[in-house]
Amino acid sequence: MKKTCFVFLAAMTLVAFQPAILTASAQKTSNKQPTWITKAPTVKNSYVGIASVSKRSLNPDSETAENTQEQIASSIIVSQLFFNDKYKETGRKEAQKKILGLLHLAVDPNSLLADLIVKGTYSESFDDVFIERVLETPMLKLQGEWEDDNEYWCYYTLAEADYKTLMTNLEDSICRQAQTIWELGKSYQQDGLLFNAAKSFSDALNTIHPLIYTQHEIKYDFETVDLFKTIYNSYVHVYDNLKITPSISEIPAVAGEAVPATFSVSVDQNGTPVQKVSVILDYDGLTDGSFVTDEKGNATFSVAKAADEPVQTITFSLDKEGLFDLPSTYAFKQLTASADKFGTADVTVKLFDPTTYIYLNVSPADSATDKAVRDIVAERKDLSIVSEKSKADIIMETAISTKMEQQSVSAEKWSISKYNSALKITVQQVATGKELFEYSIDDFQYLSPASRKQDQVLHASAKEMSRQVTREFADKFRPFSYDKRGIVWSDINGK
Repeated sequence: MKKTCFVFLAAMTLVAFQPAILTASAQKTSNKQPTWITKAPTVKNSYVGIASVSKRSLNPDSETAENTQEQIASSIIVSQLFFNDKYKETGRKEAQKKILGLLHLAVDPNSLLADLIVKGTYSESFDDVFIERVLETPMLKLQGEWEDDNEYWCYYTLAEADYKTLMTNLEDSICRQAQTIWELGKSYQQDGLLFNAAKSFSDALNTIHPLIYTQHEIKYDFETVDLFKTIYNSYVHVYDNLKITPSISEIPAVAGEAVPATFSVSVDQNGTPVQKVSVILDYDGLTDGSFVTDEKGNATFSVAKAADEPVQTITFSLDKEGLFDLPSTYAFKQLTASADKFGTADVTVKLFDPTTYIYLNVSPADSATDKAVRDIVAERKDLSIVSEKSKADIIMETAISTKMEQQSVSAEKWSISKYNSALKITVQQVATGKELFEYSIDDFQYLSPASRKQDQVLHASAKEMSRQVTREFADKFRPFSYDKRGIVWSDINGK
């Protein structure tokens, strides 16, 4: 009801000015129609295009009026509200299409355009492309135009000889230009400058657009190929077979700390390093680096702060938005379809405990020696003693030994024997078996009643040597340090 009221009020407003409108209308319709409107002329050796379009659009909202009488009464007046201000542009385009129809352009079934249409990937109006890029030249002559209140008419001609000359020159110019641009793109691709190559292929593809209904053969790689299809294939496959390869598969890290090493990730296409492409890193921690590949196809990165999860992943991918920031073409969707094939690459970040765990072992077992050594190690804040060898980063081995040097030496009432004892403490790295520290007591002289067995002598002499261990081993052991971070990270720094 509101819509009807609006139309009625608009109509009433226009009624007030209707005399002026009718007067202007009468003046226009008094112009005599040209003869070419009623009968299309025949122009020798020329193509003729004549077309007309309506200047007004009734019922623009496609709604049915509630009152049929109101609609009939106001339709003429209301039509003034919806004047088609682009009617001349539309009419001229229609006349040009009439000429295009007379040219009988034959789409080569083996042409690029035919392939795109068959595959359903061409969504543009080739008529418009051909008119804008080929026909709209000074050779296309506007011979006349006429209009009344309702319609606009226009009349074009194109000389056959001019058209043939135009097409010959245009094909030669377009093909030479497009081939030059395409070859430049191929050289970019060989140098790994894929974005530059893609831009060149885009320009070449747009250059050949008005001719893709035909074929143009060239020699390439000792074969005869269609230039237009070759440019198209270079364009849609420019980003094929891209591979991302990190320099390392697993990074050891400490939660909340930086990893003191720089790594790289390379991008290549069939073995050729890809330059100036942005690599995107997805990681819960913090990373740093130069994420654009250099001339060798490498981008560097480092872990500035590791996350807290025991096992984490850094995922690498290519900057698709950057790669596809190209001029639009009629094959842009086919190009972007390759984005799903770019793939990703992962690097595992595996946390390790920076605490150094040490396992103590006295052989043969001796409680006095074990206590002496254990007490000294326990004072170290940088070492944590573990009871299971499998959990240790380093192992401290204490070996004691004794050997009889002289038997039954008389000493007043008792017979004694003379022994030569030794103690050796070593620290070894579990991962490599490398010896990191050594302390020893050699030629420790010990006298024992001849009646004692050797194992009794061993423990007795070990007890005496443990006193010396307590006195001097702490000072010898104090300079020893084991940087578990450095030891673990030295492996990755060496890669």
